[in-house]
Amino acid sequence: MAIRDFTLNTVIERNARLYAGRTAFVFEDQTVTHAQYLARVQRLAAGLRAAGLAPGERVAVIAQNRPEFLDLYGAAARLGAIVVPVNWRLSADELAHVITDTAPVLLLADPAYQAACAALRARCPSLKTCIGFDTTESGFMTYDELLRSGSDARAADVSADAGTVIMHTAAVGGLPRGALLSHNGLMAAGMQLIAHWRLGPDDVNLGMLPMFHVSGLGLFMAVLQAGGATVLSARFDPSAAVEQIQAHRVTVFAEFAPMLGQILDQAATRGADLASLRAVSGLDTPDTLARFHAHCPQADFWAGYGQTEVSGMATLAPARERPGSAVAPPCCARSVSSTTPTSRCRSAALAKSSSAARWCSRATGSSRKIPGRPPAAAGTTRATWVASMPTGTSGTPAVRRPRN
Repeated sequence: MAIRDFTLNTVIERNARLYAGRTAFVFEDQTVTHAQYLARVQRLAAGLRAAGLAPGERVAVIAQNRPEFLDLYGAAARLGAIVVPVNWRLSADELAHVITDTAPVLLLADPAYQAACAALRARCPSLKTCIGFDTTESGFMTYDELLRSGSDARAADVSADAGTVIMHTAAVGGLPRGALLSHNGLMAAGMQLIAHWRLGPDDVNLGMLPMFHVSGLGLFMAVLQAGGATVLSARFDPSAAVEQIQAHRVTVFAEFAPMLGQILDQAATRGADLASLRAVSGLDTPDTLARFHAHCPQADFWAGYGQTEVSGMATLAPARERPGSAVAPPCCARSVSSTTPTSRCRSAALAKSSSAARWCSRATGSSRKIPGRPPAAAGTTRATWVASMPTGTSGTPAVRRPRN
């Protein structure tokens, strides 16, 4: 680790010192402080080390949002290992592809997905141990057994440039590719949100997006970096979301349509106050954004352009300041370029383009190549640039560097 390396484990340890008694996350009726979060991470890291997880190796997880999911991100970061969060909506064949593609040595699973995971063991020779949350399939170690199995919770010497998460994203050639995201990339993406939204220890994130998605993980990490809290939900429920916003004075969340519209419907039905909200980001319709700004005049909806491969957002802007656009001078030395022949831009901003535009970007957050695997989204990356999928066209994205 370099003298200025800053990893997820660094954040968790720092928060345990600076904000020990403040809330790190809430799940149902359970509240975990920052000091308790570090203790949970250390205990799980010791168990994972005892189970054979070494730096650079992968641990897969297929589960709905739960506290142990957050513990796993922290524990793997502490060990220098890599989390493979698996989309629980995948078919059996898609699940098999993700597992065989990343070759994890350990796999953790909710009861609903354990049978499907057990069937994969013969196809994934790297898989040493399967661990079950709650009840377990035959042949699975219980999560409590894992926690009791280890005593060595020392933090490994981990570079900020090391990978910490592999997320499978846009299909190329019919199969999704894994994007290896580094500590440095995720930290830089978090710093962008902290700078734009002025996040601090009093901020509360409504964690209703799945933790296998870069938006769910990214906002959790950004608020954690700021010393704030996340109210975690197993799955999105608009009625529960309104209750949580009011009960916990939620200030920020990320969403995808129709989530915001359903929350506004519930708030209108209940006459609910959403006055604690400051910033919401995601993708939604102009009508829903107009409703949101009318109901929450104190808050901004932030539109952005991004991909998993760049650890989240490449650009970000308040929707009412730049209607129909996701353009803003990027933070964290992000560079964005249009590949449309009729449209040119310099490194700090996007230009207006035709409907056939493709964008390419590079940043501290750009994904790394997984050792022994093709590059993430092969055909969309060249050198340090990551290209978007085309808008309004099909085919392999063309990537070029912008002129200086």
